[in-house]
Amino acid sequence: MKTYFFLSLFVFSLFGGPSIATAESKPLKVITTITELAWVANEVGGDLVNAEPLLQGTENPHFIDAVPSFIQKTAEADVVFIIGLDLEIGWMPKVLARSGNAKVQPGGIGYTEVGNSIEVLGKPVGNVDRSMGDVHPGGNPHFWLSPSALSQVSTIILETLITNSPKNAEAFMANQKKFVAKMKALKEKNAAKLTAVKLKQPWLMEYHQEFTYLLQEYGLTSMGSVEEKPGVPPSAGRLARVAIQAKAAGVKALLVADFAPRQTVERFAELSGVTPAMVPTSIRQSGKFQNYEELQNHIIDSLIRAATGEKAAE
Repeated sequence: MKTYFFLSLFVFSLFGGPSIATAESKPLKVITTITELAWVANEVGGDLVNAEPLLQGTENPHFIDAVPSFIQKTAEADVVFIIGLDLEIGWMPKVLARSGNAKVQPGGIGYTEVGNSIEVLGKPVGNVDRSMGDVHPGGNPHFWLSPSALSQVSTIILETLITNSPKNAEAFMANQKKFVAKMKALKEKNAAKLTAVKLKQPWLMEYHQEFTYLLQEYGLTSMGSVEEKPGVPPSAGRLARVAIQAKAAGVKALLVADFAPRQTVERFAELSGVTPAMVPTSIRQSGKFQNYEELQNHIIDSLIRAATGEKAAE
């Protein structure tokens, strides 16, 4: 009887069921630039994917070096996801070129710029040069703070995962459907919080244009940016002029990334009377804000507290 059972199991594995090789196949090794992309890839891929970001979530992604650890991880990857839109232009092309991994080079089946899948905001008209500051010819790349944009991104991530692991297409598609529903619920939850804030728009500003997509997501109007040129610290004169304008307009809150120059932000707050909401702009690899929902809730709650003068919950 035992002999018959094991013979039947062997025949089934060959012709009627998953092979031993398939059952023991390793998850796709996915490398991403920012933490949000790794989080989405893991949500869509589930146990069939092992996605790891190169960044920790604490950095300004514009200003990164192509360090050896990035090159090594990329060399071993099955799939690489980057934001694109020139966000990583100063470092990721070097990482890819030095990795020697043909599969994840531009044009390879393991390489995807997810920014190609979204409706881009802030695309400049005419010629762009460095005198204009950190202006991206393809448009504003800071879209990951919008749940709707991440839903769009999950579609192209799904396509790439299926291309690289077609046998798992059904599982990937089911996970992606759940992910889109999760993003919709998150947006509705925070939209309700903001609707309850009875302030005349525009009641906020940005320091840098990291939050443009977030503001559009929730129907919020910004009075503008403290920076005159993206990525260029404002002069003392610029800071004073914008502070006076913000005070006169009744601006209540300034959204600012927590890696922005704190002394400049504090000086603006002193001149304008506007309360800064200094918040992380990415999921963190350690400590607090290790998932997207926690990060999004924190940003919205911090903005509301800054605008209304509420104290943070203990």
